[in-house]
Amino acid sequence: MRNANSQIIPLIKQKTLELLMQSDPAQIGMREIAKNCGITATNIYHYYKDKDTLFQAISLDCIRALNEKIKNAATKGKNTKNQVKNAIQVFCSWCFENPRMALLVMQGIKSAENVSPEIMEEYYICNRTGEQLLRKAIAEGAAHSKNPRLDIGLLVSGVWGCIEAVLLKKCDVEYWENGKKFTDAFITLWLNSIFGDEK
Repeated sequence: MRNANSQIIPLIKQKTLELLMQSDPAQIGMREIAKNCGITATNIYHYYKDKDTLFQAISLDCIRALNEKIKNAATKGKNTKNQVKNAIQVFCSWCFENPRMALLVMQGIKSAENVSPEIMEEYYICNRTGEQLLRKAIAEGAAHSKNPRLDIGLLVSGVWGCIEAVLLKKCDVEYWENGKKFTDAFITLWLNSIFGDEK
């Protein structure tokens, strides 16, 4: 791959994301992406070896942006429990406000395979932010966890499972239009298990 062109890479990503907002990844080909960008498929192959690599780059951009929102929200908490809670709520809000994007990032884009450990780690930056917050809470004596990485992994998987159930209407009908109530119940269970039951 050649060095990134400061203008063409954002164009390719923007136009590809527009297609992803309309069609499933499997239905999109490099020629369609190229046509949408006004360039040839050969040009795209100079920057991305295949469409999965391109889709993964877009997914990582979304994850990085989400992580910044999570970190910013956490700074507004008055204590570590509130910081963790704020971080979780921002993740939920982002998913409910961007359902198509959330479904693509969390399940629609093919998982990274044969990538370097450094790139693989980027997929977990939101988890690592949560882990840092939890470790801080543990150090302050506000939370307890024998394995913060595992507990944050369970949190992210569990919250996403709740969000997915709402977005895909797999939960009880009463929560289809009130997903926050559904996810908040799980979040409270997790917070109580880590920080202790609220009095």
